[in-house]
Amino acid sequence: MRRVFYTAAGYTLGVGTGWYVQRRLKRTVERVAPEQVRAEVADRSRQVADVGVQAATRARDLASSLREAAQEGVATMRQEQTDLLGEFAADEAMHTGPARRLPGRGETASGGGYRPRR
Repeated sequence: MRRVFYTAAGYTLGVGTGWYVQRRLKRTVERVAPEQVRAEVADRSRQVADVGVQAATRARDLASSLREAAQEGVATMRQEQTDLLGEFAADEAMHTGPARRLPGRGETASGGGYRPRR
């Protein structure tokens, strides 16, 4: 008796599952028909194009801002260099005395050479 029950239950479940899958498949095919697909693709491509235009505009604005900032920085550096060279040329005592030897690589200011172990 159990075998008959489980056989009937399995058969019913199999038929019901097949019917459900068939309905879902038909709905999906209707939804993905060429006409709906074309409309969906057109809508999405318009959305992507709008986003792309906005991104390009923002990138162009950022590039022009960076260019202006770089030009302003270069102009400021040149002005500062001109001012410093003018101050240096005006002060004769700064460059007429003996040159002070700065410590080289591996040396200390006291003159003793530091040599690391090898």
